[in-house]
Amino acid sequence: MTHCIPARYSLAILLMGVVVHLFTLRSNFSIIVVSMVKHPPQNIGNSSGGIECYVNTSYGKYSEVDQYMAAMLYNETSVVWKENSTEHKSQDTFSWDPITQGRIIGAYAYGHVFSQVMGGFLEARFGGKKVLGLSILLSSVLTLLTPAAAFAGEWWLFAVRVVVGFVQGVVFPSLFGILSRWAPSVERGRLLTIATLGETLGILVGFSITAHLITQFGWAIALYITGAVGLAFCCLWCLLAFDSPAKHPRISETEKAYIESNLENTNEERNIPWLKMLSTPHLWVLVYIHCTDSWGLDIMMTSLPLYIDTIMNFNIDTNGGVSALPYLTIMASRVLSSLIIDPVINQSRFQKVNIRKVCILVLVGAAACLVAVGHVGCDSTTAIVLLCLGMAFRGVMVPGFYPSYTDLTLGYSGVAFGVSNSVANCTGFLVPLVVGVLTDKNQTVAAWQKVFYISAAISVSGSVMALGFLRTDPVSWAKDPDEDKLPQPARGTLLSNTGETDIADVDSVLIFESTV
Repeated sequence: MTHCIPARYSLAILLMGVVVHLFTLRSNFSIIVVSMVKHPPQNIGNSSGGIECYVNTSYGKYSEVDQYMAAMLYNETSVVWKENSTEHKSQDTFSWDPITQGRIIGAYAYGHVFSQVMGGFLEARFGGKKVLGLSILLSSVLTLLTPAAAFAGEWWLFAVRVVVGFVQGVVFPSLFGILSRWAPSVERGRLLTIATLGETLGILVGFSITAHLITQFGWAIALYITGAVGLAFCCLWCLLAFDSPAKHPRISETEKAYIESNLENTNEERNIPWLKMLSTPHLWVLVYIHCTDSWGLDIMMTSLPLYIDTIMNFNIDTNGGVSALPYLTIMASRVLSSLIIDPVINQSRFQKVNIRKVCILVLVGAAACLVAVGHVGCDSTTAIVLLCLGMAFRGVMVPGFYPSYTDLTLGYSGVAFGVSNSVANCTGFLVPLVVGVLTDKNQTVAAWQKVFYISAAISVSGSVMALGFLRTDPVSWAKDPDEDKLPQPARGTLLSNTGETDIADVDSVLIFESTV
């Protein structure tokens, strides 16, 4: 690989594979749980027994005859099997109520929260190659053990998912660490973009391909295949990844010299001012806004497959495809908005903080789309369009809001974002629990309207918080006391063999959105 393209880009592609692996294991379990749960026949429409969204003429989960027969025969036979259904193959399923389902889906986030900060320390101590390799290995083995854990009991399954989340929580801190030794400042944004494309690709794999595997082979085989692919990728990672250019045996001397001469010098002896950081009110404003955005994203990642299954009545295969559509729109939105927002900030006469506030107002648009979804009833086409539009709004948050961590805390932005991401990841287990409580024995449009209302209110509160309290000028404790001793050009530009680049432009892409 490294003979065809530069070694630093080979590493970025490998890191993209690591992120794909992370988001596949995180997102696919939402749709796997849908296929694991045994729904009684009256749930063909809704568990409440009301006739809502029985027929989906575009994608049809059940025919009208099937619905009529299920309704007529339920009192006599309790179970109706449809021989020609496109549903996933008959297999062992579980009688979990929505609250239990929410707890199991959210288990990943419990572990994920507690290993974020630890990941940075492990990477600095042992190197990103070992930390990420071990993360891939353990999470893949645990995925292979997941079916056995499910049959052993729901709490065994819960425990396995917690550990999967824990071992994968080190991925993004380690990714930043390893890139800091590989990415020249003028290429850092480009390499980081390549690596983080794995987020969208992983969700697409997690929803669409996993759904197809479930349809063809069943949920257990889907987990076995996912785990086996992870083990194969672990071998590839161990063979091709290296912690730094100095440790790479096949990198050219020209590329090695270029990378090492264009890395920024950092003062590693400078201690992190934890007390000042954690007592800064404006940092907690960023944390709150981050949490409101994370809530909306987790609604889509953890609960959308359940909504599509119980309300829209799509089969598993179609469910996976539809669940993946909003992530295509958010990927396009992130790319397009990044091409607009950075030039506007650099060339506009408007203050940066006001531009950031306008970008965060997109949460109001995302909230409006969620509310509208709850009112379109059984019009699945309109609902899907609205969900995609809502995610497109959220895509603006990546270039529009997340660089605020760099604006506010400068060189401590990685640590500040790690703290914020630890808090924001709590929505990963709170969202499924709230959805489970609101929809338990009440899978109706009205019940899901409450889910969407709550999510919309949380999103709007993030915009309100930004309008009132967002700050982009650096806090005093984040400034380098030696910075003023440098000549002005040294602080403003960086020379490389690719030309002259504004450091502010490079740093603005370092912090990005993540439901890790």
